Order: sequence, then C-alpha cells, then structure tokens
Amino acid sequence: MKVIPTEEIEWETVVANARAGHVQRKYVREGEILPGVGYASDCYNYVGGDSVFTAPRHHHDFEQIRISMTGVQDFGLGQITEEGWIAYFPAGAYYGPEHIDGASIFQIQWSDFWVTRQSHDRAYTALQQSGRFSEGKYIWLDSQGVEHTQDALNAIWENVFKREAGFPRPRYPQPILMDPDAFEYNKPHNQISAKVLGRFTERDLIISKIRWDDYAGYEMPADRTYCMFTNVGDIEIRGRTYGRHTVVWSDLGETVEVIGESGTEALCIAFPPAQFAPDGNRSTRTP
Repeated sequence: MKVIPTEEIEWETVVANARAGHVQRKYVREGEILPGVGYASDCYNYVGGDSVFTAPRHHHDFEQIRISMTGVQDFGLGQITEEGWIAYFPAGAYYGPEHIDGASIFQIQWSDFWVTRQSHDRAYTALQQSGRFSEGKYIWLDSQGVEHTQDALNAIWENVFKREAGFPRPRYPQPILMDPDAFEYNKPHNQISAKVLGRFTERDLIISKIRWDDYAGYEMPADRTYCMFTNVGDIEIRGRTYGRHTVVWSDLGETVEVIGESGTEALCIAFPPAQFAPDGNRSTRTP
C-alpha cells in the first residue's frame, strides 16, 4: 500500500520532454499492477500561455487513464475533457492532435511491454546523439543522408526494446471520455454511494466513483490492484488524514481500508485481476 498526498509535492519541469510545450510533473509511483505488467503514475501540469502543449495525432501500445484535475484538455476531433472528467485511452487507438493550454491531470499508463522512467530518459539521451526531437516527432538522417520522421515515443520504445514498434488492434476506435456527474449514484450500503463509470475489455478494467454519505470505511479488496484518487474532501488511513488529490495505491494481495468524512468523493480504478497476468507467450504488440 502506498499513499501519496500529491498537493504536498512540488512541480518539476520535465526535461526529457518528447513533445512540445512547457510541462511539469509530480512523480507519484511506478511499479507493476500484475506480474509482468508495468505502470507509471504521475501528475502533469501543462503550463500553457507562451508554451502550449501540443502533440500530433498518434497512438500507443499501452493503456492510459487521465483524470482531469484542473482546466480543459483538447484531444482532437472534438474530444474535449473538463475538470473532474476521466479519459480512458485504449491501447492502439488513435487520438490527437492534442492542444492543452493550461491544465493539470493525474495520469496512469500501463502495458505488458512497459518503458520505465529510467529507460525512457536513457533512450531519450541516446537518441539525441543521432537525431533530434521536435513537435512530438523524432527526426534523424540515415547513412545515405535521407531524413526520416517517427513519433517520438515510438522511437524511444524501439531504442529500449531493440526491435520495430508495433501496435495491438484497438478494442475501441478512440478514447472514451467520461463525465462522472452525468452518472447516477447507487447505494450499495447505507454510508457510501457508488457509480460505475465503465468496465472495459476482456481483462475487466473497472472505473468507478464513490461518495461517503457518512463517516465510514471503504475497503479496497485484495483480488486486484486498486488506485484511488480523491477529488473532494478528506480521507483517513491508519490514523493519518489526507486531503484533496491524494492517490492511494492498494497492491494485488493487499486489503486497505480508507475512511472518509461525509461528502468526500474519490475516483477508483480496479485493474485486471491476477488471471490476466502475461503468461510469457502472449504479446499485445503486432509487427
């Protein structure tokens, strides 16, 4: 179990930024949601103004969730999220061009073929020796002097894994945007209300929102890795109180009780259960 009160962490500028614009980051946590399935979770602040964040239309091999903390995000083709919304980006699905002028998010990305933070930064430095990053692209010359252009993150992936990038067939053709306020609460028991925002893929990813209607405990069970992100009110864990924008990670095999005051709200992500851990033969990438 790990509790990260993100409001207490200072923003740091992202130096190894493969995209355009001034971006700041708060490191939250990195690890595995299942054996063989790596993830990274961070808060990002897109400063905007004279340094607007942009990214070309692209897709990834990894899954991604973004929770909007402040501001508006434009993912292209009319896909726009507002404060408090959630966006789920299925592996392989295209989105963009992105344009974010002043916004902050909590983000989780995960994959069977995960590029760790250390590997990313090492590859970014190595690739600069033979090319350059510009506007979300990696540009280099081959031995014949011919210029080539590639999505920056795919270039980094290929440098890490030393093979050509490929992508899974997307289960959904585009990102799925969710406005939690448009969903109705149900009351599974007297002290807590809940609403399921979506269950996705054959691996059974579950995104939900809960609200404490009275002082009570909410149990994050042991059958999955869970992540909770508080957006209203305070929570208490093992005698310590945490405020807004706190992230709680409950690892596979753990049981964590989160106590909330009346009116506290949190978004919850239940990752795939143990039977969906890679078996060593399955690959989510295709050439």
